[in-house]
Amino acid sequence: MTKAMSVIVMFVVVGVASTAHTVADEGPISGEVKAIDASGKTLTLRTTAQGKTRDVTIVLKPDSKIVKFARPTEPGKTGFIEQPLALADLKAGWIVSVTTKHEGGNEVAEIITVVMER
Repeated sequence: MTKAMSVIVMFVVVGVASTAHTVADEGPISGEVKAIDASGKTLTLRTTAQGKTRDVTIVLKPDSKIVKFARPTEPGKTGFIEQPLALADLKAGWIVSVTTKHEGGNEVAEIITVVMER
């Protein structure tokens, strides 16, 4: 009985770890812009999580939003203002954070936020 119980516990632990990995992928994806395909409407990011580096291709839809935050140029204004960008404005090497949703086996961008321009 003890050996059987050990096997069951092992399967439960592996199942929980696999589920946790899937859930973790549903959060925002951050990384360095590796490639931009304007005609294919995709963005490839190089991400690092838990010591592993991988490339993630993100699909953009017409309603995907791309923004960066900048200081206002008007005198007396403080803080940051949101500036909309086009896919063509993004550059390889920039660091972005992307809120995505799973759709048909793809990561589809809802909001791409520029974190750092290089």
